[in-house]
Formats: sequence, structure tokens, C-alpha cells
Amino acid sequence: MSRTGPLVSVIVPTLNRPVELGQALASITAQQGIDLGELEAIVINDGGMSIDTVITDARDRGLPVVSVTHPHRLGLPSARNTGLDHARGRYVAFLDDDDVFLPRHLPTALAGLEAGADGVTTICLVTDHRIDPGLPVGDAVVWDVGFDPLLLEACNLFPVHTAVLRRPATARLDPRLPAIEDWDFWLRLTREHGYRFVRLPEPTVIYHRVPQTASMISAVAEGAAAMAEFSALVRQIWSRWPASTARSARFRLYSSIMYWQVLGILATGQPPNPHYYLHSIDAIERAWRDPDIEADLIDRLTQTVRGKDADDQHVA
Repeated sequence: MSRTGPLVSVIVPTLNRPVELGQALASITAQQGIDLGELEAIVINDGGMSIDTVITDARDRGLPVVSVTHPHRLGLPSARNTGLDHARGRYVAFLDDDDVFLPRHLPTALAGLEAGADGVTTICLVTDHRIDPGLPVGDAVVWDVGFDPLLLEACNLFPVHTAVLRRPATARLDPRLPAIEDWDFWLRLTREHGYRFVRLPEPTVIYHRVPQTASMISAVAEGAAAMAEFSALVRQIWSRWPASTARSARFRLYSSIMYWQVLGILATGQPPNPHYYLHSIDAIERAWRDPDIEADLIDRLTQTVRGKDADDQHVA
């Protein structure tokens, strides 16, 4: 069947990070096993400095780029919505301007999508320093958490840039949410639009959590006030999307315990494990899969929140 337009639209919001944006776009250009003519990058400048030079350079390298500029800052959810509104691809992917795809990300995802899934997620490599995706990754923490739509009701299971999905006709992110708007979006897709997500056990993206570009997940460790605000957002999501099973509701309690553990550590003046969220979600997902270890989950959450980097699962 003939197709007009690109196969995949990659939505890239950006704000005042031209160097990192260039690296993000280069990682799209470097995708293997897919023709650049089947791709488009939709770059949304959310009211920041000019990125004309970066866009021109990406186009000169053969990447089709649609550039949209907000006259003033609207926030990340609105920027992603602008990208969705401009997307022409059968599928959409998301990439923040400070992160990168590994060379097989889109081909790997497309294999899962063309097998019948509405959306796929992959393994993410988390690093506190910038990595060239064309070189060996080196030391990184592995974000490798299984997927279940009922567990998604309890906690956010994957970073936004691991997801590639069938382009939604009407579903959009909530621009009122200052964080975890992606989790709210996944719930909207699965619960209101019938999306079926499949997890692919392949590492295909790099999540840069260097200090100056750390996300909300790491920023919560800066103080109890930020942590309380973040946990209030989680409760808002839970209120918006009531648990559909008693088990989902019970596992929401474990997520609450995780946040209380973090608040307890912050109250002592000490920071939690910088990877506490990943550790905790991994422990929760393991207990979801294996009810025999659920009895020890609260103790495990205490360990993961207080643990050290040496406890992390790494790749070399």
C-alpha cells in the first residue's frame, strides 16, 4: 500500500540548548536501517534563543526538519502537543533536546509496531555525563522495567523518549501539568484510546541526567518542598485515573511509601539515592510479577531509597 508523508515523526522540544539539540538531531540522522526520507524531526522552540543554525545544519545532513517557534514559553506539554499537531508520520517518537537515540532505536521500535502493537517502549541507559551515541556507551545505569497496563496505573514505568507509538488523532498531553505529563498521557492512551503497549528488551536510548539538565525525577531530591509538590502531582494523576483493580490500588500504596521514604530521608538533611525512583519502580515491578516477594517489598523500597550507586545495575 502506498504511503504519503514520513513513516516516523520525531518530536523534539527545545529551550536554549543549541549544542545539545544538535547532538539530539544528529542521533536521529544516525538511525540505521531506515531511510532519512521516511523520517521527519519536528523541533519546537519553546520561546528560547534562535536555533536557525542548528536546524540548517541538520537539514544539510539530510534530515527533514519542521521547525516551529512559540513566541513565548508555554512549557513542555504544550511543546509536545505542538509537535503532535504538526506530525505527519504514521508513528511518533519523542526526544528531549538533551537526550539521544542509539542508532537502532527507531528500527527496533518499528519492528514491534509493525507486528501489531500501538506503542512500544525500550530499555533506557541513564548516565550522569554526556555520551556520543556513535561510540561505546561505557558505564551507565540500566532502566529496564517491565510493562503492564495495570501497573501503569500505580506508577510511571518508562521515560518518554523510549516510547514510539501510532500517531494519536486526538489524544494530547495536559498542558496544566508541570511534570509527569507523559505518565498522564500514557494512561489516557491506554484507558481512553485503547492503545496496547509492548516492551522491547533492547537498550536503544540514552537519558542524560547531568546536573545542569536533570529532570523533575532528580530535582525532587533538592528539598522536601519539591518532593511534596511532586507527590501531590502523583496523587492528582491517581485521582484523575482511578485504579481499575484492587491490586493496582494496593500497588499505589507502595508508590506512596516510596515518596514517604524520600521525605523521611530529606527531613534528616541527607539526600536519597540519586537513582531511587528507578530502583523503586524496578522493585515494585518485580513484586508485581512475583507475588511471592511482595511481602518484602516495603523493606526493599527502604533499601532502594537509601541505597548507594554501587547497588545500580550498570552496563560497561
